[in-house]
Amino acid sequence: MDHIAQFNQRASQDAALLDLYLFGWFDAKGDGGDYGLNIGPVQNTFQTLISTTYMFQPEPQFTLQCRAFQMTKAQFDYLQDHDLDTEDFLSQLGPLPEVAYSLDLSNFKDAASALEAMQALCAS
Repeated sequence: MDHIAQFNQRASQDAALLDLYLFGWFDAKGDGGDYGLNIGPVQNTFQTLISTTYMFQPEPQFTLQCRAFQMTKAQFDYLQDHDLDTEDFLSQLGPLPEVAYSLDLSNFKDAASALEAMQALCAS
């Protein structure tokens, strides 16, 4: 049985759904990737990603984004246990949800200003 069938088999109508966010990035060249799924609140993951980015890249030239997902804990565990490329795998299930939050880090001179913008973005 392939990964999609295994994942879908773990969707149970009586199981509670987790609210998750797929975090990723893209740049002006069209390159991008994902950081994986995280449980909210969104601000915590954005804060970690922003702080870490500015530690290693004083002038980042990419946009951070996240998309909201819902799935059962069994489905989430399956993705984690099999170390699948999360965004690629989820895109095989159908169109990805619209971007919920997006922050272009190239617009900010430092982590503090990016974090301030992120707080305002997530508050709206």
